[in-house]
Formats: sequence, C-alpha cells, structure tokens
Amino acid sequence: MRLIERRVEALRGLRFRRPVPVAVVSVAQARREGLADFDRGQPATQRRVGEELLKLLGLLPPGSDLRGIEGSVYGEQVAGYYDPRRKRLALVRGAGVDDVTLAHELTHALEDQYADLEKLGAGGGDDASTAQQALVEGSATYVMDRYAARWPSRAPLGDALAGMTQVTGATPLPQYVARTLVFPYFQGEAFVRALLSAGGGGWTLVNVAERARPPRTTAEILQPSRWLRAQQPVRVALRSAGAPWRRLTASTLGEEDLAALLTPSTGAGAARALTGGWRGGRYALWRRGPLPAAGCPAPCRARDVLVLAVRMRDASAARALGAALRAWSLRLPAGTATVVRVDGATVSAAVAPDRALAARLTR
Repeated sequence: MRLIERRVEALRGLRFRRPVPVAVVSVAQARREGLADFDRGQPATQRRVGEELLKLLGLLPPGSDLRGIEGSVYGEQVAGYYDPRRKRLALVRGAGVDDVTLAHELTHALEDQYADLEKLGAGGGDDASTAQQALVEGSATYVMDRYAARWPSRAPLGDALAGMTQVTGATPLPQYVARTLVFPYFQGEAFVRALLSAGGGGWTLVNVAERARPPRTTAEILQPSRWLRAQQPVRVALRSAGAPWRRLTASTLGEEDLAALLTPSTGAGAARALTGGWRGGRYALWRRGPLPAAGCPAPCRARDVLVLAVRMRDASAARALGAALRAWSLRLPAGTATVVRVDGATVSAAVAPDRALAARLTR
C-alpha cells in the first residue's frame, strides 16, 4: 500500500496529507454499504420517480428495480473502493484486488484530501452530477493507465477497468445502466487528458476543475473546449401540464442523456453526431394521480406526461434532432401519443396519454 501511494503521488503531482485508513470487508458488507450510499443518494420516492421516467422513455425494461441492480453490482463485481464519506479504502475479502485497481482508488483518496469528492458527483441522474462523476473517475483512470504502463501488473488493465465499471457480473445489466456505469471512466479520462494537454501537461486545470469550477454539463465532458471557455448552457423553458397534473421531477436534459435516448434507434456514432450541437436542455415528468398507481404498473402511460425541450446550435441541427426524436418515438409502445416540434433552433417533444395534450405542451 505504501509503495503504491508513493507511486500515485508521483503520477498525480500531490502528496498525501495523512494516511489512508484501510478496512477489509466481506462481500455482504460491501453490498450493504453500497446500498446504504445508494439509498442516501436516492430515497425511495425519488427512486420510484426515476424508474417511472426511465421506463416511460424505454431506457429501462418494465419490472426493473434500480436498487436490486445496484445490489447485484456491489455483490458481484466490487473488489475495492474508496469511500469519501468514511474517508477510507475498503478491500473486499477474497476479491484479489490488483495493484492498478489500488492505484485508481488511492487516487480518489489522494484527491479527496484536496477536494471534497463527496460533493462532486453526488446525486442521481442529474447532468451536473454525471459530469462531475466523470471528472473524478476520469482523473483516477488516467493515473491508473499511467501506473499500468510504468509498473505493469500481472492482472491485465482491461480486467481492472471491467471490474471498476462493474458491467461484467453474472447478472445482466440493462443497456442504459451499463452505459451510465461506463461513461464516467472512459469519457471522463478523455476530458482529463484534454485538460492536461491544454495545461501543458501539468495538473493545474484538473485541480481547478476539482476544487473551484467543476463541470456543470456532460457537454463539457464530451467537448472539453466548452469547459475551457467557461461556456454555460442556454436556459430552456418548458410548458406546464397544469391541473390535474402534478410535477414529479424536472432537471437538465444533457447531451449524454439525449445521446443515450437516441442510441437504440440511431446507433451510438450517429447519436453522438446528432447531439453534438446541444446548447441546453430541460425535461419534466408530470403525473395524474398517485405514484405508484394500483392496476397501472410502471410505466403507467395513462397517467404520465413527459415534456422535454432542447436548444441546438442552429436550425439545421435542430431539424436533424427532431427527425431522430420522431424515429425514437416510433419505438414506443402502440397507443403512446408523442408529438415532436421544431421551432428554429429549439426542439420540443411530449409523451402523453392523448395527442391533443402532447400537442399543447409542444406548442
């Protein structure tokens, strides 16, 4: 551990201010701690709303349970992890953690002594949280890659990455869930590399991002020049569904969210090209009656209204996105009313129980 700490210090350009406590935990304890952190970040009501939204969009299969998925990930894949709340490194008994994985987790521990990692990336699927999680994981992944190149381990780097991204367990993960697990590591590392390059190879810009100006959107992760220019997203307004509908949730619809939505119908490369002109986005989920509703399992399309709007860089990009969203809407179950409208550089869409309501919300 001490040897790996010294190597990580040299690669990251920081010194540990204090020793990192290490705890050896059982698989069951790792699962309990992982679920406890998940529950703190997503209380039951918030989790039900998130599941309703993802199922309505077709990103999560009906009957899926996010908490159960989280439990399977921690029960099958995690060998070691840094806990920023407890300020300790936990190693799972019998998991056989390798040096490069330890280098990754010790990078988290080192950076946490200079920046508050518990605040960075906290929360659920909010675009800012995803972006900040990508910054944190990208930095540690970059250090891990350099560590593996300089001090090769008997365990292949690919195995370490697969373990940390947690997508290779015995329990198959929904495609969207696997995507959200992978994004912070691979796209985050590309973002960190761009900041290192812009900073002449030094860590100054990464330090600024972690301590003073964290990214607010996944567009900054995917297009680092946006962060370098401090380019802020455009504010986008949504129409209200009005009574008797009540708003369950509303947040930023980021570039990565939009790409994830389109990928099943367009393919990954086309989705990235279509969403590269993102300048701002917003969504809201409205409900008529209780959640959950007896006799209407998620997604309860008869009681849900989803509204989203995206501002693109120009009218041409908006038209292309509008066409892709119409193609996406054709994949939704029969009987779902969807309206997509393009107005200049803005694209709006609504999913509602009837077409008249969807049309009103995109007018």
